[in-house]
Amino acid sequence: MFMYLQKNKKGFTLIELMVVVAIIGILALLGLRLYTGQQNKAKEAIVKANAGTAQTLVQAEMADGPISDLASAVSIAIAGGMHNPFNDSDAAVVASDDTLVAGAVVVSEVTPGTEYTFQGLDKDGAVFGDILTAQR
Repeated sequence: MFMYLQKNKKGFTLIELMVVVAIIGILALLGLRLYTGQQNKAKEAIVKANAGTAQTLVQAEMADGPISDLASAVSIAIAGGMHNPFNDSDAAVVASDDTLVAGAVVVSEVTPGTEYTFQGLDKDGAVFGDILTAQR
C-alpha cells in the first residue's frame, strides 16, 4: 500500500564519487611522473646515438687523411645534420672549448689531427655515457 514512499537506492553517493576521482587523480600523477622519466631516457638515448654518429663521421673522414684541427672535426660532425633533443635546435655538436649546451655532443681533440673523443651532455649539461674515440 505505501510502495510509493520507498526511496530509490540506485546510484552513488557524493563521497563515493569523490573517492573515485581522488584515486584517478593520484594514478594520473604517478603516470605523468613515469612518462616524464621515460622521455628523458629517450632524449639521452638520442644524444648517445648522436655521439656515435659524430664519431663515425669523423672516423670516416680520417680514413682519407688527418683532420687539420678541432674546428674541422666539429664541422664534419655538424654536417651529419643531427638534432639536439633537449632544446629542439641544431646545436647537437660543440667543441670542448665552446659553451656547453645540454643535449649536445662534445668533441675534444686528444692528438691534433689524429685523435678525437666524443661524449654526450645530459639535460643538466653534465657529461654522461661512454667516451667514443676516432683516431687515425
